[in-house]
Amino acid sequence: MTTRKIPPFPVDEPTNDDNNPAFDLSTFQGCLKRIRDGEGSDGMLWPEENLSDGRRQSLARIDRAAVGIQTAVEMLHAASRCESMATPDRHLDEGVVEGLFFACRELAELVCREVRPS
Repeated sequence: MTTRKIPPFPVDEPTNDDNNPAFDLSTFQGCLKRIRDGEGSDGMLWPEENLSDGRRQSLARIDRAAVGIQTAVEMLHAASRCESMATPDRHLDEGVVEGLFFACRELAELVCREVRPS
């Protein structure tokens, strides 16, 4: 049997973590939990504390969906403008445009569903 001089995987050296953000902002699981707990499009938890946790989560989903709709509609607007001014080789593929329309539709449906009280 041979002996290794170098370990099979790197040895973690203790590091100074002072510049790392809080655990809930610096790990995948932490970020996912924050999103599920009601993080809005600005990355902050919903600010109204007098609401139930469920309603705060719902409003955060509405906020994220609304920002998604705005982004997709801006992209559709740019695609439309490009189609009217640019040569056909610079137009967006029809599949991309259709995908943006479907994204807007699904996000709008999510907003309509979430905005209604349960």
